[in-house]
Amino acid sequence: MMKSTRRLFCMGLCLLPLMGTSWAKSSVSDQATDKLHAFLKKTSMAAGEFTQTVVDRTGREAAPTSTGYFRFMRPGKFEWTYVTPYRQEIMSDGETLWIHDPDLFQVTVKKLSGALPSTPAAILFGDRPFEEDWTVVNRSDVELEATPKKPEGSFERVRITFTPEGELHKMELLDTFGQTTELLIKGFERKNQKSETFKLQVPEGTDVIEAGL
Repeated sequence: MMKSTRRLFCMGLCLLPLMGTSWAKSSVSDQATDKLHAFLKKTSMAAGEFTQTVVDRTGREAAPTSTGYFRFMRPGKFEWTYVTPYRQEIMSDGETLWIHDPDLFQVTVKKLSGALPSTPAAILFGDRPFEEDWTVVNRSDVELEATPKKPEGSFERVRITFTPEGELHKMELLDTFGQTTELLIKGFERKNQKSETFKLQVPEGTDVIEAGL
């Protein structure tokens, strides 16, 4: 279950469209939407840590809690590394995505071709207008919910919560199996990143598997 849950979340990362900062307006207060606009405008690159929990539709734990770290450089470049309970590295240079499972001595390589605008990863990593692809509702001054107008992926909707100061605090992703993945963000910093560092160096003795999206 742990492997399949991570793989599902990986698909939310690897099918990343090149989306940007333009959201559809809702009829309620736009303060949460405004926070997202401001956050994306001032955040072209950053790094931080995360704690990931997964629950099923009844609220029961569907996978052990995971922790790790991430960094990104918009558009399309990111590293998302799980540290506990076991290591897995997910990295993209915007054209190729690598999923490294050290315990399996295996790297899965995917070529990123085209844009799939209903995937949640693009909210952080992308850079293309997407108001035609998402319907956004502000749930409060600090929380919004985005639903794809044309669902094509594994996720039905994503909720994003900011701190009162406008910093990213939490993301919740509801998938088509009724599971909710919660990503609690901490230690978020706008750190300079170098484009050339977003290419996975495959360790010697590791099997490389080519996979399509």
